[in-house]
Amino acid sequence: MPLKIFVDFDGTITRQDVGDAFFVEFGGEVCSEYVAEYKANGISAKELFRKEVDAIGLLDERKAVEWFHKQPIDESFARFVDFCRQRDIEFHVVSDGLDYYIREILQHNRLEDISFFANHLEIQSGENGLARVSISFPYDDAECTRCACCKRNIMLTTCSEDDIIVYIGEGYSDRCPARYADIIFAKEDLQKFCQQENISYFLYSSFDDVVQRLEELLERNKLKPRREAEMKRREAFVRE
Repeated sequence: MPLKIFVDFDGTITRQDVGDAFFVEFGGEVCSEYVAEYKANGISAKELFRKEVDAIGLLDERKAVEWFHKQPIDESFARFVDFCRQRDIEFHVVSDGLDYYIREILQHNRLEDISFFANHLEIQSGENGLARVSISFPYDDAECTRCACCKRNIMLTTCSEDDIIVYIGEGYSDRCPARYADIIFAKEDLQKFCQQENISYFLYSSFDDVVQRLEELLERNKLKPRREAEMKRREAFVRE
């Protein structure tokens, strides 16, 4: 069966949640208050992003790019990319963050040409390197307010019934897609969620752990659908 892998970005590929840190860095501490309001179910994900973008006002593009380039990533991610390409395994980065910094960080680490899905930050350059910013949500779900970029929908529309879906993540926005994946690599908040929901997973700390486990599963021909995930995918297609 074909293998398809979906990878979270913030806190998974990068060492910290770049999105949250970006808005605090360029929009101020008020953005932390907006995040708290969102986590308390006071506002939707889209409302959160719009408030954070408004808080930025005019963005200094040069400073933003310099800041992006200082954001460290898991150094083993490049080895994971090589593993997928050598094995001809299709993989995508799925993020409830912003394409603006994802593109910059991947290019800075010589990892361009990687497929990714994220919310779109529009940059309208102005005088003195200051840009107006606005946000749009090309991968949202009209019925869900918890994420602005629906990772679940991306997975379902990208995969066929015969695919074995692998998901790698660590945070809040990874909870929903993990329910629809056959093989899950989890840490931190996603690990706790899988434990609470009795969802089987593999614990990882770096992408080297992921590669090692996938190599073992491939060599032993242990790749198979997870029954609960299959049922969730069927239910989603029926609703559509």
